[in-house]
Amino acid sequence: MSKTKIIATLGPAVSNKEKIIALINAGVNIFRLNIAHGTVEEHKAYMDLAKKVAKEMDATVGIMLDIKGPELRISTARKRFAKPGEELTIGHGGDLELNREEAYPAIKPNAKVLIHDGDIEITINKVDNKLAYGKVVRGGIIAPHMGVNIPSAHIPIPYIQERDLQFINAMKNVDFIAASFVRSAEDIIALRKELEKINCDSKIIAKIENWEGVRNVVDILEVSDGIMVARGDLGTEIPLQELPAVQKELVKKAIEHGKPSIIATQILESMIRVPHPTRAEVSDIANAILDGADALMLSGETAIGKYPEEAVHILATVSESAEELVTHRNLEELKGTISECVSNAAVLLAKEVKADAILVLTRTGKTARMISRHRVSTPIIAATYSDKVLREMSIYWGVTGFLVNSFKYADNAVKSAIEVAERKGLVKKGDVLVVAGGEPSGVPGTTNFVWVQLVGELIARGQGFGTQKVEGKACNSPRNCKILVIDEAPEDIALEEAQGIIIKSQIYNPKLLRALAAQGRAIIAGTGDVSIPEEDITIDPIRGLIWK
Repeated sequence: MSKTKIIATLGPAVSNKEKIIALINAGVNIFRLNIAHGTVEEHKAYMDLAKKVAKEMDATVGIMLDIKGPELRISTARKRFAKPGEELTIGHGGDLELNREEAYPAIKPNAKVLIHDGDIEITINKVDNKLAYGKVVRGGIIAPHMGVNIPSAHIPIPYIQERDLQFINAMKNVDFIAASFVRSAEDIIALRKELEKINCDSKIIAKIENWEGVRNVVDILEVSDGIMVARGDLGTEIPLQELPAVQKELVKKAIEHGKPSIIATQILESMIRVPHPTRAEVSDIANAILDGADALMLSGETAIGKYPEEAVHILATVSESAEELVTHRNLEELKGTISECVSNAAVLLAKEVKADAILVLTRTGKTARMISRHRVSTPIIAATYSDKVLREMSIYWGVTGFLVNSFKYADNAVKSAIEVAERKGLVKKGDVLVVAGGEPSGVPGTTNFVWVQLVGELIARGQGFGTQKVEGKACNSPRNCKILVIDEAPEDIALEEAQGIIIKSQIYNPKLLRALAAQGRAIIAGTGDVSIPEEDITIDPIRGLIWK
């Protein structure tokens, strides 16, 4: 399973139950609804179907609503093809009209007007009588609703758009809202106020796709719940050669703030038409993961592409391979609250004890998010009693969430969470867990403890010799015995076929025991006078533990 989360856009190519099942099985964590295309009714039907299928599959899948924000588009195109070298007019009554009147004053002489992610480029020569006259540098087909960019121009359009509010009101129980063309923290604050009016607490992901957003990303990260590097429009707003460096810097800033980042646009663009990716696309995916992106998003690849399931499968496969190259980050400590310090401690402790998993008890998902940012190789499993928080954690790198009934006292909560995790196959008997949680229970933001916990009933501890766990029946006779229990340390290494040896005495010759371990045996010495039952047990010489 890929630790990097996969976002897939719903659309005509994946509009039935069978297709959605296939995408979830292929590795999709979040479904995106792109309101640039389609009606409220169509997208609500997509959302309801995806939720229904996920529930039937007992799968955790988030829903993301992608609103358009103060975007510029062509409203009227009196010319449907722009030829290189010819002149076009932009404005009321011109060859091209835009959807926002506020944009016209921003079109100045020498400005560049880019259409459809820069496929068409027009250089403005003069502005006269409210019309801008431009020369076509790169030509192509022009159609209404195509996106328009005027790089570096500030266009004073209010952030909240009526069409966005219509969709949000109709679908306010989505888990994430991807806010397009965010220019500053004020845009996020304005959106947050509108959400409060309708009692909507969806997480806000700020889409960075213009220079203003890049310049203000630190403030944007402070007030949003994450960012999306939307490379389509961003790649037209900034010089193309600067895009890789800007992408890396944006992801780096997100990591520093402990917020998730998403890389979007042309992830597997070629797979809209063909069933295999280009080598460049594979390298792009791997580099995004190595930079630290939490999630990658497919757009047309799944919404309208010929091979949506194959695209998700390729993305998951490439992600898993790239993740093997992700090394544990030097601990970039989040300083300030007790919760942040405890999260740092959990990461360090997991590394020191070679934990099999980090178990997080979380009410809001924050602790799981803070631990995720360190990109630990140790699996992160997060228990919560909230369906909403469970879906929100679907965006965090490497986090597998699951539901428990409730959190009461810490001991009971940990025990209950381990039992559920064991039933789901997330942990097994003998696993060593680092547990992070909070006390008093029921109070968000009180992550204040971290400890080491064994899965199973601990019988004894001692000094371990060897490198392999041994499971089997404990017995006192060396013949036909897998785990031999003896009072005193042996004087030689002839102990029949026993693969494991438990020595109660605290007096032993370590040189002899190391020689026994070199034969492939697992040894625990110095357990003291404990009762070792004649039943199946496990001994772990690395950690010096015996359990059943």
